[in-house]
Amino acid sequence: MTSPQQLVIASLNVALETCSAALHVTPTVEHHSDSPDLSVLRNDFTSILSLLHGSTTKLSLALNPASPTYSASLTPLKDISEQISAVSHCVRLLDHNHGLSLNQEFTSVANDVIQSVRSLLQTFLDIETSGNRTSTGKAGDKYMIRIGTVHEIINNARSGLSKDNLASVQKKLAQDHDSLEDGLQEVGEMVTDHGSAIESADGDGWDDDGWGELGMDSRRRMDSDELERAKKVHAILRLSTLLHKRIMKDILSPPPHYPSKLPSTTVQNLDSLPRQSSALLVASDDLVSTLYTPQNPSNVLTELASFTEVINNLRSTLLLLLQEPTLVEHIEAMTLQGTSVPLKDPKKWFESCFVQIQKAMENLESTLNIDR
Repeated sequence: MTSPQQLVIASLNVALETCSAALHVTPTVEHHSDSPDLSVLRNDFTSILSLLHGSTTKLSLALNPASPTYSASLTPLKDISEQISAVSHCVRLLDHNHGLSLNQEFTSVANDVIQSVRSLLQTFLDIETSGNRTSTGKAGDKYMIRIGTVHEIINNARSGLSKDNLASVQKKLAQDHDSLEDGLQEVGEMVTDHGSAIESADGDGWDDDGWGELGMDSRRRMDSDELERAKKVHAILRLSTLLHKRIMKDILSPPPHYPSKLPSTTVQNLDSLPRQSSALLVASDDLVSTLYTPQNPSNVLTELASFTEVINNLRSTLLLLLQEPTLVEHIEAMTLQGTSVPLKDPKKWFESCFVQIQKAMENLESTLNIDR
């Protein structure tokens, strides 16, 4: 006759197999004729996560290593298997009309949740098969850490899951923007610090943190040419960071009445923005890295060429987006920088910004060609 513990071990294995199967499902963005509205799908997804939160809590209480109650663990184990399958099913219902960025976010959340639940189940299985029931009942116990991770991931997902593709795109750009601001600040400090050092008579106040004594004077103060390059790079990054900020505020911050369904071409162009934002961040960081002394003008020129390519790609995407009538009407209805001044002709503003960035890049390039 099968013992209660053996039934639990079998149920744990079934739940683990369900998790593994769910993780191996390949997401698809193909169109589903029976796909529900996004609001319904999102509500279903977060509701299932709430149920999973409760089921894993019940399981952890029932399988407390110090005093397990096997009969009370069978129902939550069955529920967990069903809820994991439901999470996977929800993700599969997303299609290209919902947007690639949102699809990737749902998939990432689902995978994180399933992985954490699988780790919890595996911990309980290891305890039951090994017979090692060492437990203090405190937060440091392994199973307590596992359930804490499950709860944290689910709570973050329920409160932070994007409501639509536009919000998902904005979230990804916001993650990059802080780093872009950091890079701009870094170059600004270079210009200020090195400029002050050049103005000093002998540079006695220059602090190299002792690196010079080791033959690695990475903080050698800039000469006048190097400082001028840093100033020109700062001008470029100031404009590109402003551009990035305005994309988030003007294009990716829709009002409540903004349509939830956009033309497929618009969705595709929006979905390209996170990739281009990441490319801008990488190109900006690479350009900043060339400013450390001693500078090599050839390296600066190489990274400037990469940066220019990223800017040109971003310009092409934005100009396509600004041909979308609904998007343009939304931007024109917004106010400029939080004032009461309407932002008319948004395409003109973005084009003017790109012109200024182009001039700043050409200004730097002309000095580099001379330096070489």
